[in-house]
Amino acid sequence: MLGPAFGPLAAHPRLRAWQAPVWQLPLAGQPPPATYAELLLHAGYLDATRLQGLAQAWRTLLQALQPDLLVADHAPTALLAARGLPMRRLLAGTGFFVPPQRQPMPPFREWTPIAPHRVRAAEERALATCNQLLSSWGEPPLAALHELLAADARCLLTWPALDAYAAAREGEPTTHYLGPLPGRDQGALPGWPAGGFGRVLAYLRPEPAATEAALSVLQAGPWSTVACVPGLAVSLKQRHASPHLQLVGMPLNMARLAAQADAVLCHAGAGTVHAALLQGRPVVMLPMQAEQLLTARRVQAAGAGALLLEGEVPAQLPALLHAAVAGGPMRQAAARFAQQAVAQPDAAQALAQRCVALASGV
Repeated sequence: MLGPAFGPLAAHPRLRAWQAPVWQLPLAGQPPPATYAELLLHAGYLDATRLQGLAQAWRTLLQALQPDLLVADHAPTALLAARGLPMRRLLAGTGFFVPPQRQPMPPFREWTPIAPHRVRAAEERALATCNQLLSSWGEPPLAALHELLAADARCLLTWPALDAYAAAREGEPTTHYLGPLPGRDQGALPGWPAGGFGRVLAYLRPEPAATEAALSVLQAGPWSTVACVPGLAVSLKQRHASPHLQLVGMPLNMARLAAQADAVLCHAGAGTVHAALLQGRPVVMLPMQAEQLLTARRVQAAGAGALLLEGEVPAQLPALLHAAVAGGPMRQAAARFAQQAVAQPDAAQALAQRCVALASGV
């Protein structure tokens, strides 16, 4: 279904959608990935035999389409398959999947020590896989794994303060911070229920235990809350029914609702965090995985929000939501992000201009 991803553009006569080759076999018996190379090993890069079909499918697709420009958010195998083909390349993303151009690339689990030999071993394994495939296509090898992500432009759609690799990117001539894209300006706009102490916009997943704990807090608290929890069981909706808690399952108009809210509660996904900070709204975060935890740590370090781990939700979430809604230091720090965004060129327009220039050969 193109509608949820493209909105009104789904029917545009110049849009053609192709099924991307995907890797679906999980890698079992390994610790959680701690480096970009280990992410690749979990996505088929353990050896060339595993990766051959996926990489060749990408290369065949690119050879058939013959694009002038390949724009990738996170598509390392597409970039590998494009090596040696006549096209420009642009990477666009929030930074987690665009690690710095260093050998080896730094681990991202900054909260726990990662042995240097583990970092080197994963990088050497993934590099060997890439080079074996490149050799089979008659292409020159990569000297280092970070060359897999080489591009004519690397556009980071975030602020440096939220980029986990900001300090390591100094001196990269093709890497540029454009700032975050505007929040989603389509989707549902439910009305706010009654409440006596500010508005909270929540965007949560139904799976983690932290979500049900958070809904219990929202149900018992004084805030007017709109909570989007896609796929929430009917029994849980009934359990958390409240005059001041409206539970919805459809995608929300994040740009407008964040502007109406006093604070945002989420898992620290980049899109939701950016939508909140673009409106100057503080964020209380319940991260579920490593990328979200990295984002949450940086928002908290900037003073624009707070993070909670799963077991901390029942005891600490009420006080943090009160602080976020009250308009004190967290609101002031979040407002500085919004002011910074106003002073920057429009990120979507800047990205489009770079794409047009590269596609035109400039």
